[in-house]
Amino acid sequence: MANNWELGRFLDTLRFFQALPFVGTLEPLRPVLSPLLPDLFKPPAYRGSGLVVVMGATGRTGQAVVKTLLAQGYAVRAGVRDRAKAENVLPSDPFLDIVVADVTQPLPADLLQGSRAVINCVGAKVQPNPNAPPPGLEIVGASPEAVEFEGMRHLLERAQPYFQSQPNTYPLFDYRYPTPPLKEVWGALDDVVMGGVSASQFYLKDHSALFTGLVSTENSGGFVSIRTRNLTPALNLQGYTGIQLRVRGDGQRYKFFLRSDPAWDGVGYAMSFDTVADQWITVELPFSHFIPVFRARTATNAPPLNVGQIYSLQLMLSKFEYDGALNPHFRPGTLSLEIESIQAYGGLPLPRMIQVSSAGVTRPQQADLDLKGQPLAVQYNDQLGGILTWKLAAENMLRQSGLPYTIVRPCGLTDQPGGKELRLDQGDRLTGSLSREDLAAFLVSLLNLPVACYRTVEVVATDQAAEAYPNWAARLAQIPSDRP
Repeated sequence: MANNWELGRFLDTLRFFQALPFVGTLEPLRPVLSPLLPDLFKPPAYRGSGLVVVMGATGRTGQAVVKTLLAQGYAVRAGVRDRAKAENVLPSDPFLDIVVADVTQPLPADLLQGSRAVINCVGAKVQPNPNAPPPGLEIVGASPEAVEFEGMRHLLERAQPYFQSQPNTYPLFDYRYPTPPLKEVWGALDDVVMGGVSASQFYLKDHSALFTGLVSTENSGGFVSIRTRNLTPALNLQGYTGIQLRVRGDGQRYKFFLRSDPAWDGVGYAMSFDTVADQWITVELPFSHFIPVFRARTATNAPPLNVGQIYSLQLMLSKFEYDGALNPHFRPGTLSLEIESIQAYGGLPLPRMIQVSSAGVTRPQQADLDLKGQPLAVQYNDQLGGILTWKLAAENMLRQSGLPYTIVRPCGLTDQPGGKELRLDQGDRLTGSLSREDLAAFLVSLLNLPVACYRTVEVVATDQAAEAYPNWAARLAQIPSDRP
């Protein structure tokens, strides 16, 4: 006897995915629906995942970086000198771990444990003093040599052995750090859209996520799935071999889908995988093995999967394999697929060390430089303890470390609101300013860009409003690499 179909879940599915089955996206109706349902078209906050270490997290730039990381779905370990200050100025967040780590001293052995990258915002502290010699500024606390240069040496003592032992993977969803944005991007997509009564759910655990529910063949149904909303911008997985899953299942056979088309009911590229009941396993799904599928049938005329443009991911349990064949490892009833991570494997390195340096670091070495009009740090480099000289020395130490890095040289930093277009350059020619908010957004974007590796980039704000999703990969590709 058929069970009752649930209209409420059907409508929830449409609302979450902003779509109509067999019709497509609700995007053309945005002008009409947005005033009535203002949250309907709100994009997911998710931009990335995993644990990122932020050094110098209590400085104004460090604070902006921490805030941006947490908002986008990352977990943060904040390396600070003063815990009391950190607890006062940093947000209270369950995914923010504050660690006392003074770069002028050897750093804790476990500082980087479990992390994917470091964003280093440390810098010697400069403050006004009207009694100081021109320019009326003084170094407070440790010297630039101790903070910039020795600090880099201490950081690399921890970073080199740790990061050199890590594989080149792109963490798409790292549920060891299950931040809320990593859940909000996924929604249930079950056979309710076809008249069935199966029901699944997706929720976060302490160090994983769980895809669970009840699959029923009643009402001609027989599948449950979870799928991401369309990712904006789309994922670029060019240069990687495939998708790697770390899962604990129930002995059934599941499918994993990638979609390189934003269409709601378009072709998906699928690969099946078996699980072992109650055992953690690592599953590798090579891109070359994915097959084009449309409504459980192979789409023989479909183009190859475009791994440079992945709009959505999906996990499914279905009674069918493909083209009417039955799933040999399927059973109606409860399901359980626990997920620790989803990542791209076998590819290019991502930045492990992102260093915030400064524009102008090479200018004190230019004997013929006209100091008039130059920033104060350039004019008074020697009086300020060689602050730019030691920043440059720290850059060079990082370049020689062998780690994948990006060095960012911002112009003058302000506490103004962000939202400006940024100009990227090289050659130590830029002058001007940019907000810490915009710098933080740029630094965080580098985490998922292989093209950012081994580059030194100068950055300044323009008068133009920023694009919603700048194509940083294309713009960074125009910046010459530090490597020959």
